Amino acid sequence: DGERERRVPAAVIQAMKQAGLIRMMTPKSLGGLELDPVTSARVFEEVARFDSAASWILQAANSGDFYCARLPDDGAEEIYAGGPDKMIALSVHPPMQATPVDGGYVVSGQSHLGSGISDADWIMVLVRPAGAEGLRGAFLPKRDVTVVDTWDSMGMRGTDSNTATVADAFVPTARTWPLQATFEPGSHFKGPLYRYPSLGEGIVVLAPVA
Repeated sequence: DGERERRVPAAVIQAMKQAGLIRMMTPKSLGGLELDPVTSARVFEEVARFDSAASWILQAANSGDFYCARLPDDGAEEIYAGGPDKMIALSVHPPMQATPVDGGYVVSGQSHLGSGISDADWIMVLVRPAGAEGLRGAFLPKRDVTVVDTWDSMGMRGTDSNTATVADAFVPTARTWPLQATFEPGSHFKGPLYRYPSLGEGIVVLAPVA
């Protein structure tokens, strides 16, 4: 079904949620499991034995949770207000444009390869604020994102790695973070997991799928 529909079947998504797999990198204070990296890696590897596409979007969703550690508390709490099983897709290249306004940014643009984007509740993108140096991460609710069907591949067809398009969506500052080498985790993210380097996290989630 996943190969034909080019997305992981809804029953598989629901099974992973019921098993707690979507919340492996969500902090305990927000209802997550906050697992250590080795345990998470073993889970990704085991799921990939059955379905590499399911494991791929599972790692992407957990990576989104990992990056929430860079948000202010009110931003992270907004994302998890609906519970710890909300799925996050990452669509970060190329960066979108952001216009600074009172209280946040107005974001527009198109980014690609948002794995699991159709089932996601939130989309994390990178933005380039006008008149500022550097990039910021930004979390947008799915309702502010239009999914463009561009994923028609030979392999990993079920990853639903389609394109995200945003047109003049307001993102409050609390749902953004500066892309920089160091940061101070929010109060929900004080555990050692969230001080793990981002490159290390990438290895933990990507290598087991392969």
